[in-house]
Amino acid sequence: MNHNSLIFKAANYFWLHLWKYKANERQHKRYVKDISGRTPINVVFMAIDVALWRYQHVYEMMAADNRFNVNIVLTPCIVRNYERDLESLRNYFEERGIPYIDYRSEVGPIDIRSRLNPDVMFYTQPYEYLLLPEYDCRRFFDRLVCYMPYAFWTFATFAYNLHFCNRAWRLYYPLESYRQSAVNQASNHGRNVRVVGYANADDYLKKEHTDVWKPMADGQQRKRIIWAPHFTIKHIEGSIPARSNFLWMAQLMVDIAQTYSDRLQIAFKPHPSLMTQLYSHPDWGKERTDQYYELWQQMPNTQLETGQYADLFMTSDAMIHDSGSFAVEYHYSQNPVMFMSKNMDDTLSTQSDFGKQAYAMHYIGASEQDIRHFIDDVVLGGNDPMRPQREHFFKDYLLPPGGKSVAQNVIDDIVKSLNL
Repeated sequence: MNHNSLIFKAANYFWLHLWKYKANERQHKRYVKDISGRTPINVVFMAIDVALWRYQHVYEMMAADNRFNVNIVLTPCIVRNYERDLESLRNYFEERGIPYIDYRSEVGPIDIRSRLNPDVMFYTQPYEYLLLPEYDCRRFFDRLVCYMPYAFWTFATFAYNLHFCNRAWRLYYPLESYRQSAVNQASNHGRNVRVVGYANADDYLKKEHTDVWKPMADGQQRKRIIWAPHFTIKHIEGSIPARSNFLWMAQLMVDIAQTYSDRLQIAFKPHPSLMTQLYSHPDWGKERTDQYYELWQQMPNTQLETGQYADLFMTSDAMIHDSGSFAVEYHYSQNPVMFMSKNMDDTLSTQSDFGKQAYAMHYIGASEQDIRHFIDDVVLGGNDPMRPQREHFFKDYLLPPGGKSVAQNVIDDIVKSLNL
């Protein structure tokens, strides 16, 4: 690296940390003062994928409150095959009778600022350059940008000091430990963080859940297992290391579904980005990937799940996975769960204390033998010695603070902050 490049990086660092982030905070304070007590407040939710949509309950409460004027905008994620994502979003909102502004129906991307004049904006992910420039968060940091994590972060240093996290108005985090990580790691020391509980908690904690498992032809009940592989089949530069076991498990899980067809139902719940990774993999490609996904739709005791998953989790009996967020989220069900890793020490080396506790509640698998033992002994045999530990974890970490719903905690903060 040459001398000029080092000077540029240093200048950019000081510009961001000593001026830009603090300038954003001053800008937010002026904006809050300008709109304080004014109603209705214009709120825009940016939706990019059904599986990542975390704002349903916040949206519903705001839509029923005359202090807010609410819009949902479909915002293509340009690093993925977004037409598939958009079609799923259209179906999701239309099935629920929820109005939305469709990217495709316009002549080019809409001008959100001039058409909707947003005061408060909720983003799905805290990353820049994911969306079309017209929708990217970088265009709206002068407004009150908000964010709830789309997943439970278990990494010790994950995402707390992104530009987005330093420039957003509010970060609605699930746990006090997240706030402390932001205090220690973010350049703004977490001043924009509020602890409200995990976004999906309101779905998990409902009294009743819809049974989303397909009926069996023979009418007999089977044990229900979710297989949820992560997308990192290879290392992605600048991202987390490869952790997915999909490549060696793909055929094995099909064989297991067929072998146990009289005793198990299996739901294939891939990470939303796994398909994109497989399309570009030299041994897979689009045709093989599409055929594989379709196979899970067609086998008599299996199904493909690519959307919302709270009902899936809560009506299942067990899960096998290698995801970060699911290592926490599945504990809402309090059912047995196996984490797949051929090097658990390496996995745990990157985790926060909270993440390590979540993984400690798992049975660990590294081989076909481990998977079959988990199925035979724990799922089918009912030998589950870790259940008391999972129940304690649920009570200690997964209930929203204040005895309120997560959505109510978010809205209470906005109402108080804007003097509504």
